[in-house]
Amino acid sequence: MRQTMAIFVDAYRELNHRRLFWITLMLSGIVVAAFAAMGNDKEGLTIFHWSIPFPFLSSNFIPTADFYKFIFAELGVGFWLGWIATIIALISTASIFPDFVDKGSIDLMLSKPIGRVRLFLTKFLTGLMFAGLQVTVFTLASFLVIGLRGGDWEPWLFIAIPLVLVFYSYLFSMQAVVGLLTGSVIASIISVFLFWFLIFLVQTGDGATLAWRVTNEITSERMELRFEEQKGRIADLTDIVVATSIVAERGDESVIAELAEFEAELVMKENRLETSRMELEEEMERMVLSQSINDWFHLANTFLPKTSETISLLERLLTKHAGLVTPEPQDDDMAERFGEMVGRQDFEERYNAELDESHGPIWIIGTSLGFEAVILAFGVWRFRRRDF
Repeated sequence: MRQTMAIFVDAYRELNHRRLFWITLMLSGIVVAAFAAMGNDKEGLTIFHWSIPFPFLSSNFIPTADFYKFIFAELGVGFWLGWIATIIALISTASIFPDFVDKGSIDLMLSKPIGRVRLFLTKFLTGLMFAGLQVTVFTLASFLVIGLRGGDWEPWLFIAIPLVLVFYSYLFSMQAVVGLLTGSVIASIISVFLFWFLIFLVQTGDGATLAWRVTNEITSERMELRFEEQKGRIADLTDIVVATSIVAERGDESVIAELAEFEAELVMKENRLETSRMELEEEMERMVLSQSINDWFHLANTFLPKTSETISLLERLLTKHAGLVTPEPQDDDMAERFGEMVGRQDFEERYNAELDESHGPIWIIGTSLGFEAVILAFGVWRFRRRDF
């Protein structure tokens, strides 16, 4: 245990000597300072002592506490923690494992009485410590700003620390293993951003194909219902034709003319029914295709870490427990496009129900940590077998 603590102390000293560590802290401070400098009054937005007329941001329209919560959700979670701070942290920690396996450095480490598994995992945790300090400082500062300026102390804001750290660990595990295998800082940076882009494509495909699938399912159900209604009307009309034909056998010309009209209408409805049947079959084929494609995307998404979905989970938790006014979801345009086809309310109800069932918190975090465990296990195995 003493050796492990010594490695952590060395890692902390190394962080102190990294310019990017202090640059990131300064940037976090600037973001929080900008956060604290803004406010709202009865006229609109305020920056320091200047007031900018903006009715939709005035305290009459949105309470001051909700205003700061909205800024934290929009600027802090959605922009800073989810993107900029993560990118800076990945660049800052990219050299940890390449420097670690460098000749001379690794010889010194292996000379210490500590197993290679513990050595590898301890070094990985030191990289997480970098991101953890950044997130903790930013969240604590935001907590104080919302409490002091907005008058609303929300301890649930600190849920951002473990969730953002878990989100960062997905990417850092891949970066660490590539850095171990290649010994190259550039290769580890390029690979982790390409991997992040791949995750983004798969998650976007999963969401888009799920929306396509839901739209086709609703359309198929409605077409099937109309098809059954048409069959029912044809059955009723057929009974009328049979009853009228019996009466027409008496030779009443008016009844015979009426029978002819009924028969013509019956033929027309049967033709429409046949057209509806063909359209229903085509829609069912599209539904099966969309289900198959979505199943493949969802399967790929299951095996990959869920970066954007972890941040979305954080936003949902903050909205539910901290009362944050979160920004409009990124798939709002998608809901509007698909909602035009089948009705937005029906689409959103079905789509959200499918998301809750197949993209729950346990699935998001559990499968992501499972992927990370596999990557780290491979890194440990390679580190143990490698001859330095």
